[in-house]
This record gives sequence, C-alpha cells and structure tokens, in this order.
Amino acid sequence: MIPVRLQIVGFLSYHNPVEIDFTGFDIACISGSNGAGKSSILDAITWVLFGEARRHDDAVINQRTQRENKPAKITLDFEYEGSLYRVQRSKQKDKTTTLDFYVSIKDDRWKSLTASTLRSTEEYIQQTLHLDYETFVNASFFLQGKADMFAQQKPSDRKRILSSILRLDVWEEYKEETASRRRSKELVLARCESLLSEIGDELKTEEQRKITLRTLTKEHEEANKLLTVTKDVLDKQRLIEDHLKIEEEQLAKQNAEVRRLRFDLHEKAEELNTRKEEQTTYLEQISNENEIRKGYAEWSEYNKILDELNAVAIEFHKYSAERETVIAQIDSVQKILQFEEENLTRRESEITTLEHQCGVLNKQIEEYKGNIVAVEKILKVKTELEHKLQELEVRKSKYTTEIATFEEHITELKDNKNALEQPDTSVCPTCDRPLGESEINYILNGIEEHIAEYTKIISADKDTYSECVRSCEEIDKELSAIGDKNLELILCRKNLDVTSEKLRQYEEEIKTWYNEGAVRLEEVQFKLRRENYAIEEHDHLSKINELINGLQYDEEEHKSIKITEHDLQEYQQKLQQLEVAKSSLNSIEREVKTLEKSVEDATHILKLREEEYEAADVKLSRLHRDTTDIQELEDNYENAQKNVNELLRQLGAAKGLVDELEDVKVQKVVKEMERDQIITSISQLKILEKAFGKDGIPTLLIEQALPDIEAHANEILDRLSDSTMQLSFETQRDFKDANRRDRKETLDIMISSSSEERAYELLSGGEAFRINFALRLALSHILANRSGARLSTLVIDEGFGSQDAEGRQRLIEAINSVREDFAKILVITHLEELKDAFSTRIEVSKHTNGSQVQVVLA
Repeated sequence: MIPVRLQIVGFLSYHNPVEIDFTGFDIACISGSNGAGKSSILDAITWVLFGEARRHDDAVINQRTQRENKPAKITLDFEYEGSLYRVQRSKQKDKTTTLDFYVSIKDDRWKSLTASTLRSTEEYIQQTLHLDYETFVNASFFLQGKADMFAQQKPSDRKRILSSILRLDVWEEYKEETASRRRSKELVLARCESLLSEIGDELKTEEQRKITLRTLTKEHEEANKLLTVTKDVLDKQRLIEDHLKIEEEQLAKQNAEVRRLRFDLHEKAEELNTRKEEQTTYLEQISNENEIRKGYAEWSEYNKILDELNAVAIEFHKYSAERETVIAQIDSVQKILQFEEENLTRRESEITTLEHQCGVLNKQIEEYKGNIVAVEKILKVKTELEHKLQELEVRKSKYTTEIATFEEHITELKDNKNALEQPDTSVCPTCDRPLGESEINYILNGIEEHIAEYTKIISADKDTYSECVRSCEEIDKELSAIGDKNLELILCRKNLDVTSEKLRQYEEEIKTWYNEGAVRLEEVQFKLRRENYAIEEHDHLSKINELINGLQYDEEEHKSIKITEHDLQEYQQKLQQLEVAKSSLNSIEREVKTLEKSVEDATHILKLREEEYEAADVKLSRLHRDTTDIQELEDNYENAQKNVNELLRQLGAAKGLVDELEDVKVQKVVKEMERDQIITSISQLKILEKAFGKDGIPTLLIEQALPDIEAHANEILDRLSDSTMQLSFETQRDFKDANRRDRKETLDIMISSSSEERAYELLSGGEAFRINFALRLALSHILANRSGARLSTLVIDEGFGSQDAEGRQRLIEAINSVREDFAKILVITHLEELKDAFSTRIEVSKHTNGSQVQVVLA
C-alpha cells in the first residue's frame, strides 16, 4: 500500500480540512512539537482503512466538530499492485459510521466497490491489501520502544515473543479446541462402553428366557384343554337351567292367576258387605227423620251469630298483629342502642390501654435510635479497618513478589559467579564467548555489586513485609472483637420501623376515638336514659290501642258460641244423608242381590285354579332336586378363563423378551462399530493435539521462519556495517551438566564480526542498534509476505529524543540504507536539529482552530 493523497476533516486534533500529497517525495519526516498532531496522521490512515485508532467511537471526532454537529471524515487515495484506490470513512456523533471504497478507472472516474454492509466493505479492503489491522501495524509501523522488543528478551523467551509476532497463538486455540473435542469423544466412549456392558449383561439371560418361554407354552396348552372341558359341562347345565326357567315362569303365571282370583273374590265380598251396611244405615236414618230436622234448625240459628263474631274477630286480630309488629320494632331499636353502648364502652377501655402503651412505645423508639447510632459508629470503624487491611494485603503481595524476583536474580548471579570462579573457566557461562582474566574479574565485581544491592533490597522488603504482617494481625484482632454488627443494625432498624408504625397506628386510633367514638357514646347513653328513640313507632302504638278498645271484642264468648255451633253442625250432614237415603234405598237392594250371585261364581273358579297350581308346583320341585348348582360351574369356567388369559399374557411377555434379544444383538454390533470409530477419532485427535502443541507445528513454523528472518536481517546488516557483521540463530545448546545427553531449547542471537563470534548481550550500543533495526525490518518483511502483501510503506516512530547524537545519526544512516526497498518512508520527530537530515518535511503545528499541515520540499 502506497499512500497518494490524505484528506483529514474534524478528526482528533484536526478541525479544519487538511490535505497531504505524497506524490512529490519518497522519504519525509513528520515534525512538530509534542501534542501538535503528528501521530494523528498515522491514526487517520489506520482509521480510514480498518476503523481502528488510538481512540474509538465518537472519541475520534474533534470536540469542536462535535459541537458544530459535523462529522469526522477521512479520505485516502493509495496505490496497490498498479491500481489506484480511494477509501472514505466518516462518523457523526451518536450516528453510525459510513464507509465507501472505490477503484480508479479511465478518465479520472471512480468505480464503487462498496459492499452492502460496513463489515463486508472492511473485509473487502483487507482482502485487497492482504493485510488486517494488526499485521499492517506490526509490519509497516516501527513504533517507539518496540524495535528491540524481540532482541532484548532472554533467550528462553524469544521463541514465545517470536511466536506472538508471527501470530502463531492461533495454534494454541487449535490445541484447546482439539483437546475439548477429544474430551467430548472420551465421554461418548465411556457412555458407549457402559451401554455395551449393559447389553452384554442382558444377552446372558437369553437361555433362561427361552426356558421360561417353553414352560409357559406347555402350561398354556394344558390350561386351554381344561377350559374346553369346563365350558362343555357349563353349556349342558345351562340348557337344563333354561328348561327350569320356562317351568318356573309357567308356575309363576299360574300363581299370579290364583292370587288375582283371590283378590277379585275378596273385592267382591268386601263390596257386598259395604252395600249391606249402607242398606242398614239408610233404614236407620229414615226412622230418625223428625229429630234430624229439629237439630238442623237450631244449628242454623247459632251459625248466623257466629258469622257476625268472626267478622269482629278478624278486625281484632289484624290490629293485634300490627300492635305486636310495632312493639317488636321498638324493642329492636332499643337492643341496637344497647349493643352499640356496650361496644363503645368496651372501645373506651381499649383506648385507655392504648394511651398507656403509647408511652411505652416512645421509650422503646428512643432506645432503638440510640442503639442504631452506636452500631453505625462501630461499623464505620470496621469499614476503615477492612480498607486498611486490604491495602496491607496488596503491599504484602507486592513485597512477596519482589523478594522472590530478586532472590531468583541472586541465585542466577551466584550460579554465574560459581561458574566463573572455576579454575578452568575460559568462556562466558551465558554466551560461551572466550574471556580473559581481566574480563572475568570485571564481571565478578559486577556480580558482587548486584548481589549486594539485591540483598539489601530483599532485607528492606522483608522488614517492611514483617511490619505489614504485624499490622494485619492487629487489625484481624480488632475485627474479631467487633464481630458482625450488620445483622444487629438491620434488626435495630427493623424494630424501630415496626415500633414507629405501631405507635402511629395507636395514635391514629386514639385520635379517631375522641373525634367520633366518645361523642357517639354520650349520644347513645342519653337516648337510652330518656327513651328518646323510635318516636314514630310509639305514636303508632297508641293509635292501635284505641282501635282495639273500640271493638269491644270478647274472645271467651266467641269461643263458647263456636263450640256450640260445632256440636250442632252434625245435623247439617245428617239432613243431607237423610235425603240421600230416601233416594238410594231401592237401587242398593238390587245391587246386593247381584253381588251375592257374583261371589258364589268366583269361589268356584278359584278352587279349580288352586288345584292346578299345586300339581305344577309338585312337578317343579321334583326337577330342582335333579339339577346341579350352575354358579359353581360358572365360577370354575371363569377361573379357567382367567388362568388361560394370564398364561397368554405371560407367554406374550416371555416371547417379547426373547425377540427383544435379537434387536439387542444388532444394537451390540452397531455400538461396537461406533466404539471402534470413537477410539479411532480419539487417537487422531491426540495426534492433532500433540501437533498443535508448543513442540509441534508452531515450533516447525518458527524454525522455518528463522532462515528467512536471518537472510533478510543479514541482507540489511550488509548495508549497515559494510559487510562486517552477520547474525545467526541457535535454537539449542548443551546443558552445564555434562552427563545430560539432551540439549536445552533456546533462541540465541549470535553475531559474527571480523574473526570472532559474540552473543547479542555482549554488543555495544551502536552494534545492538544495527542488529535491532535489521531484525525488526526482517520481521516486517516476514509478516507482509505471510499475509500475501507487498511492504511498500515504512513508518518509523522510534523516539529520537532517547538517542544521543551518534545514535540519531546511526538511525538516519540505517533509514537511508533501506530507502530503495520502499516506495514511501515516513519518520516522526519533534527535534529541530533533525529536520535538515530529510529533503522533505511534513510540518505539523497546533492552532486555535486545530492542527495544520504543510509539506515542505527541498
């Protein structure tokens, strides 16, 4: 990617539009004071391409631009593989980002490559560049303090750092995913083995199931034979029973006929007696005709007097009933008032009790408030102690880590010292470089100084750590003495709320009583004393009493006349019977003669039917003696049928169990095949898991990358050192223990210069700088090549201020030595003395209306 034109509007420190034309130079420095907006140019490039910068979301929008409700907008034109592209990205506050992607076609026209979504367009840009954000930054940007990140590490850590730079961490994810799948397969295998064990146990029962089936089959056949015999006997007995039922039905009909004839004879005899009695009665009534007529006349006189008294009695009883109703209403009102008086008097006593309880509750509330204040003070002290204890624990952890780190350094220094003090020592124990006696003494003195310095630091840290421990113990004792007061505080607050609410309710009840209840009690008592209630009912009662007195009704006289009238009332009926007797006597005499003849005929027919019934009954009794109890035969048949059904059910179940084993055998074969497949899969996953581990594919990839890194770095070193320096990597070295046959994994950087070979750690500052620059640039080439991109642009932000004059000069020389490898090189600096080292400068300045940019060409 080669930048051609960059336009910035409202982005970070830039408010007004600025534009940078990259076509007029191949190398330039971006200069300006601290905070002027130099790094914002690099942020603009990464944000427009990948949506990534030092800040995110609305934070990339210039504050003044936000206040004006305008968007931040970046436009970048760049060349790649002979084509010209344009990317435009904009963001307005609280709105979504917009992104457009174009490619240049003929006549200065642009063809849109924008996809349907923001994410799809970003992916298309990455596919075009063959770079994502992380690879782009690590390959093209030499950020401050990171150029020597790889070389300055311990040899044992360089493989890990290199793996991170080459983005091989993904293989660890592959390993974890493979291990997860293997564990899942092992769980499935365990379940499969368990199921196969259960299937094996079930197949062992096959012979027993077959024996049970044969036994049940034989029992079922025998039970069927018994059922057939029982059914034949029962069918024969049922035929006999059917014949008996026919005979019994015929006998029942004869019996019914005899009973009917007897009933008819009885009815006719009764009717005959009735008619004879009526005849006798009629004759007696006709003989007493004079007495009956005299009694009837006397009854008529008393009946007239009784009708008059009945009319007066109706009025009397009506007024009496009305009087009772009014009296009941008056009594009801009185009882209601008396009941209300009792309730109000009882409530008055309750209010007196509540007034006393209010005083008790007020005292309890004051006690609860005092307890809450006391507990809150204790909890405040507890919180302060816990905070202090947390701070002490952090300090203890810090000192523990620091002591362990320095003790490890001392151990390593002592090991190096012991190695150097050996009589035959002639090489460095860390890099195997040959050493003279003066160099050994110089290194030993340095080790002693470091050991003494580290020992002093450890002693001070231990004293401070002991003091922290003592303080923690004291605070623990104080916290233990305080205990858990939160529950006590919650309980006090709860009691206060409950008591306060109870007091409020009591006071509300007392107030309501004096405003309503006491007044009503006095009113009720007044009405009861004066009988000042049911006024209308009392007036109505007086009027009813006057009406009753005006009737002058004598209830005893009324009763006497009613009794006399009732005694004479029989003559009314006797007169009616006399008239009936005179008119009915002749017809009764004729009917008596007819009934006497009918009774005689019925008696003769009844005698004949009774003789026929007795003969049939004797015949049926003889048949009953010759039959067997059918209920016993039916019970035997039912039991035989149940036995057959039960054996049939057991037989079906036994046959199902035998047939089921065939399915189980098939299932066993399927599960065994499944188990074999799972075992094969687990074996394959274990191989993959080992391959994805740190000693597998990642190590192979690192070892494959090292020759490329070494070749690219040496190519650059040839230019930087006039072919006097070469570097190489050593991935293994011997252990100090000569008896060990294996070798130690490492990643040493060995430097060859003139006729000697030295470790990277023994280089001078200038030499180390050239190695760092060559390695960092080689790593950038590797990253770009692995992603399929061409590394055409280089951005260096190495912090010239941290270099001395000689170091800055070396950096400029290093940049110039590789400028032919890049189409564009941008170097960021804020030092005025370095501007003249570059023929083109992009000067950034800060103004009240935002950062401004000016391209200065030589």
